[in-house]
Amino acid sequence: MDSLEFGKCIREARRKQGLTQQELAMTANTAARFISDLENGKPTCQMGKAFLVAQCLGIGVELISRS
Repeated sequence: MDSLEFGKCIREARRKQGLTQQELAMTANTAARFISDLENGKPTCQMGKAFLVAQCLGIGVELISRS
């Protein structure tokens, strides 16, 4: 999954839950700008914050080694 796919998943989950970017940002203790950047697939978003946002939305993240 690349950053664009991850962002799309975050946006879809947020909208399904009826949250604005500002509301999600408050829940995840981050800025609304970070939510916007994350949803738009900005590749330099901090992983820790991105995983926290996913967790706040009830999204599980699974890492699979390709080696």
